Amino acid sequence: MQTRRLSSQLVAALLSAGMLALPPVAKADLIGTQQIASQASGHGAADIAHDRAMVEQFLARSDVRHRMEQMGVSAGLTQQRVAALSDSEVASLATRIQSMPAAGTLGFQETVIILLVAILVVIAI
Repeated sequence: MQTRRLSSQLVAALLSAGMLALPPVAKADLIGTQQIASQASGHGAADIAHDRAMVEQFLARSDVRHRMEQMGVSAGLTQQRVAALSDSEVASLATRIQSMPAAGTLGFQETVIILLVAILVVIAI
């Protein structure tokens, strides 16, 4: 019985020493959401800045600003919310703005997107 106890203690000591002697195998760092989104979308910093400028120019148009104010969203609040959008959200909005008809009529999808942005802005208040 004594030898069995001694052998289990010896095995435990050897395993403990072995685990302490091994260097750490993996290292984990925190990665921000913006970094992951920009890598996934393949957009560079210049593309993201261009998309953000396009969205801001679109929202600065008088007809868009007037429509947003009709829905109860001020221009200042709209600018704050656009600044808070992630890079992938800005890229998505810029793509949709580019695909809009040139005549100024909004399709169903564009109207829904604008309404969703407006609802998000109103909820954030």
